[in-house]
Amino acid sequence: QFLLGQSDVGRNRAEASQQVLAELNPGVVVEAYTGELLEAFLASFQVVVLTESPLEEQLRVGDFCHAQGTCFIVADAKGLAGQLFCDFGEHFVIDDPAEGDLVCATVQHISQGNPGVVTCVGTEDGHGHLFCDGDLVTFSGVEGMTELNDREPVPVHVLDAFRLEIGDTSSFSPYRRGGLVSEVRRPQERSYEPLCQALEEPKIQVASPEELPRSRSLHIAFQALHAFRREQGHLPRPRVLVSPCPLPARPPGLPPLCRGLPSPRCPQADAERVLELARSLGTQQGPLDEDIVHAFASVSAGDLCPVAAVVGALAAQEVLK
Repeated sequence: QFLLGQSDVGRNRAEASQQVLAELNPGVVVEAYTGELLEAFLASFQVVVLTESPLEEQLRVGDFCHAQGTCFIVADAKGLAGQLFCDFGEHFVIDDPAEGDLVCATVQHISQGNPGVVTCVGTEDGHGHLFCDGDLVTFSGVEGMTELNDREPVPVHVLDAFRLEIGDTSSFSPYRRGGLVSEVRRPQERSYEPLCQALEEPKIQVASPEELPRSRSLHIAFQALHAFRREQGHLPRPRVLVSPCPLPARPPGLPPLCRGLPSPRCPQADAERVLELARSLGTQQGPLDEDIVHAFASVSAGDLCPVAAVVGALAAQEVLK
């Protein structure tokens, strides 16, 4: 816990964290709320973020936010795994779809033709332009072929590292010298699905296709964990933090972690129950990696500051959008 100390044990977490959070930025008003998340309260916010919230509450709040057009985020960390869900409504406008710096290049020549070909000046290190097929560009400072200056953005087709096609320039004045060709990014509108729909048909973001089966299994594992907590009233017991059992050793057929432990208190039994619940949720999204689910369940009761920091930072970035 980044904001809490030993003296805060037994206090409400929101109230205990409020003062330290407020000191981080005096320009931001930080208030602690300990009441129920009623619709009248939620309606006053532009963004709602839930963490450590039961799935039923996530669905209820998510449905309300989606209907109201309020941005809704779920951020959670369980053991070594994290979960982040975003619903920004049905008409969310992205001002800068690609992010990063806009591409720009100096013009060396522009041909008269259909299509016209723009030749760009190479950089000092010999590299060409950084445009991609379909990029929208505008021109400025062009002498001779002044029809291109201040014209509406046009798409480009990349011929090579130094040449671009820009459409019909056959009726334009001959190019003389100078000019810049600059990328233009137009806002895009995107529609997001509510949590209830995303649970059934998840759109999981991964760095490479090889990671998708693992991420799908974790998606199911988080739902199974919610079901386990609803059923048992607690998270699965950690596989190492258990008391020795005074009973004789268990039969050899049981896993090593369970030897000497009565089955009702066995952390292995908790993990197995989570795995059963995961299986019952189906595998419409692909095969279930049972080792991943079992390992996830075995450490899900743990709170690790580094994992919370990463998930929290990603959630904060989404809030700023």
